[in-house]
Amino acid sequence: MDEDESMFPEMELEEVDVTDLVDNIPSETKWTYKMDYRNRRAVLDEYGRPVRTTSYEEFLVETAMKILCTERFQYVVYGADVGVEKSEWQGWEDAEITRDIEEALTAHPEIEQAEVTSMVRVDRGMDLTIQIVGLVGTAEVNEVIEL
Repeated sequence: MDEDESMFPEMELEEVDVTDLVDNIPSETKWTYKMDYRNRRAVLDEYGRPVRTTSYEEFLVETAMKILCTERFQYVVYGADVGVEKSEWQGWEDAEITRDIEEALTAHPEIEQAEVTSMVRVDRGMDLTIQIVGLVGTAEVNEVIEL
């Protein structure tokens, strides 16, 4: 047995409970990578490394943006409760869009409440202001979400 094998014993995939791994991380220490959603790429530092969120508020905003920019039912890697139905929004009433957004955000285990406080249809998108209450903090999202 070489040194690497003793440091990292082999483990069967069934033994790893990813939900437990994520749920056991204290909310205030959670982070995610920052994304440039307009250009659809990761935000990188001056050395070309991905940039992480540095506060719980940033984490909530980034998580919300990921949900709002993900078309529901389009990606097999995500469950049916991840994302919004943006492709349908143009034909929907504002109340239906608001409900879609708020339900999608509160489906995330870290988000307790989401309220769309402002929504204006612009060119090819929606100019949104959303108040988010997370498990250990709050955030406000102000973004234009392209359709």
